[in-house]
Amino acid sequence: MADTPPARPVAILAQCNDHPARLAGIPAPRFFTDAEVFARTQVLVQAYYGFDVLVAPWDVYNIEAEALGQKLVYHDQGIPDAVRNEPLIRTQADLDRLRPPDPYRDGRMPWVHQVIKRFAELTGRPARAYFCAPFSLAVNIRGYENLLEDIYDSPEFVHRLFTFLCDEVLAPYIQSIRDVSGYPDLPADGNDAWASPPMISPDMVDEFVVAYTLRLREKAGTRVVTRGNWGDSHCRDLERFLDQKLECSPGFLGVLDPDLHAIGAERIKAFADKRRVHVTAGIDARLLREGPVEAIVDRVKQYIDAMARDGRGVVMLNQIPAETPPEHIHAAVAACRAYGRFPMPDNLDEVAFELPRRESFAEFLRLKGESIT
Repeated sequence: MADTPPARPVAILAQCNDHPARLAGIPAPRFFTDAEVFARTQVLVQAYYGFDVLVAPWDVYNIEAEALGQKLVYHDQGIPDAVRNEPLIRTQADLDRLRPPDPYRDGRMPWVHQVIKRFAELTGRPARAYFCAPFSLAVNIRGYENLLEDIYDSPEFVHRLFTFLCDEVLAPYIQSIRDVSGYPDLPADGNDAWASPPMISPDMVDEFVVAYTLRLREKAGTRVVTRGNWGDSHCRDLERFLDQKLECSPGFLGVLDPDLHAIGAERIKAFADKRRVHVTAGIDARLLREGPVEAIVDRVKQYIDAMARDGRGVVMLNQIPAETPPEHIHAAVAACRAYGRFPMPDNLDEVAFELPRRESFAEFLRLKGESIT
């Protein structure tokens, strides 16, 4: 417990991918290819909800894979995705035919540069250099089942693949984002949902997740992290997995619902205190979409009570599904504002809370004199 109350209230942030497109009525294919529309919509949606940090990753698992030549499908509604039955590397010999992408010319890497520059113009600082972590990128171009078979039968091929991805694809791409942004120390944030139990074993995490995050950090600087792993509740040795996550994201431990809810916030906070790290409490995407608002408010309140009293915890809305009612998100933000103020009472039930009544996003734009076309 901190000796003095933190100066700032508990922060709330959110991962918004296709939800802003749905909220603004923008077709998904345009949203993920028009840099101006993407950046302005993200900034306005963040302002509408009142999130503390701009967390606006594009369809982050696709950019490097597409630039390498992986086929994508652009859905009318929703996030683009790799064509799973047509992996770029169908046989191991295909790796030898791959050429590193030019981050200034290939795929939508130049589009990311445009988004980064527009974020900086709109907010005064670019968003992070989001990228697809090595393991998840390998899954997207090789296929999950194929990659797992390779790990068991041809580990030398997997190491060759991961070395190529780190050294020839990801490190140059991260550097290009930093160069374009004008911030040589811009944090680089890798998403790695495929590297999650029970889909991979603890030993695989050491050999193919931690090791290549460290390799990428050697190539692209210390301000490189990978995270977004889930499946904590499936681990027989939970502390080992949490330590592995901390190796990939030093100083900041993120545990997401439904795992966090299943394990218990108190247990995760006790581990974080033992390691003297900050903790991010991830709120369930399904809960955000389906509600009810009372359950959303109670979840936020519970996590603040258990994990953020010392000022070393934040609330994260894991992923806002496209069709999520805006009132659910406003309720989550209002709950964080009400229960996350310092000094906190011993009993958060004593805190007065009232569900907010907010205007629609269209009315919000009208009041600000903004439009998205």
